[in-house]
Amino acid sequence: MADFYQHARVPTLHHLAHADSSARETEMQSLADKPVALLLPALYAECERPALPRILEEVSQAGHISEVILSMNGMDAAEHERALRICRQHLRGKPTHLLWNDGPQLTRVYQRMEEAGLAGSHAGKGSNIWMGIAYLHARGFNGIIVSHDTDILNYSRDVLWRLCYPLLHPRMGYHFAKGYYSRVSDRLYGRVTRLLIFPLVQACRDVLGTKPLLEHLESFRYPLSGEFAADMSALERFSLPGGWGLEVAMLCEVFRHLPGEQQCQVDLGFHFEHRHRNLTHEQVGVNEPGLVSAAADVARCLAWQVLREAEPRSAHSLMDRIIERYRPRASEWLSRYEHVALLNGLHHDLEEETAAVTAFGRALDQLLQTIDTDGLRVPAMREPPAKTLAAIPGLPEEIVASATRL
Repeated sequence: MADFYQHARVPTLHHLAHADSSARETEMQSLADKPVALLLPALYAECERPALPRILEEVSQAGHISEVILSMNGMDAAEHERALRICRQHLRGKPTHLLWNDGPQLTRVYQRMEEAGLAGSHAGKGSNIWMGIAYLHARGFNGIIVSHDTDILNYSRDVLWRLCYPLLHPRMGYHFAKGYYSRVSDRLYGRVTRLLIFPLVQACRDVLGTKPLLEHLESFRYPLSGEFAADMSALERFSLPGGWGLEVAMLCEVFRHLPGEQQCQVDLGFHFEHRHRNLTHEQVGVNEPGLVSAAADVARCLAWQVLREAEPRSAHSLMDRIIERYRPRASEWLSRYEHVALLNGLHHDLEEETAAVTAFGRALDQLLQTIDTDGLRVPAMREPPAKTLAAIPGLPEEIVASATRL
């Protein structure tokens, strides 16, 4: 059911036919002239849920993946041991390293970074990804990093070859691939993307006019997807936040560091079934923010990326106007997705969708209130891994020593 529409800025690699997965994986192994590391960011809580163990089982059979880096936080010493046992059980001998992001050794690493005037400890997916990149850089890894979320309930390892293929095939030559997919079951999911990011980027264009960065962000079909593959030479130069703004920041860094012909987006080919977040903190997993809190982080990162060169007073005024435009734009997107649901016979709760837009608007209002006191600062915005490790003597060795090898 895919189309073949191409955006003018970013090449789109569509899923138009059912490929022989085994043949593709064999081809990947023959093409791979550099190692491919799978970097998985996770809370320990995922070890207690069904998705992660099944993902590890699938990954264990992917011959073109040279190693797995599991960058994890939210655990104590006993849970760290249990995470190691789960990896040994399900990865079946696949070379694996576990980074304990809030463990004693990496806590000391973050302390040294803070002492050097850099962002220190910050629990979040962005920190896990950043530390995984820093660890591989410290080891001298010079290959490809592929990454995806660890709460995908209907995971298939086809994700891996689809993301890596554009970087490994000699006729393609991409350095970054962003995955996209649909978030649909009996209803539409992906509210932060549909009802916050899409209309917010459009509101930015209404106020700021046509800007290359905004056109770049608009060209991605699922900007908040956690699935990507990238060459190490690119990733090690990216500045990334510690929290939920990771995906937006990464796309902005791709825009700044890579020409258009070296980046693409890849249709991963099926409906991803993730664990869905609530609008509040109620009934949400351990140490995880609710949907609105995550959305506020994403919006702050987007605002900072778009307005980072503006004067503080101008930034407040521009953001005020952007938020004013967001509300009518969000109403337009509400109607569009209601029509999509009606045409496809999907369940659609207009009251719930409207409540999400209202909640996102309040989060934006709170963001505006903090600009005068805090500016558009993004918590734990980290310097590129290569720059950080070069600046602090002995830090690469500490990071390498912190990893537990299975």
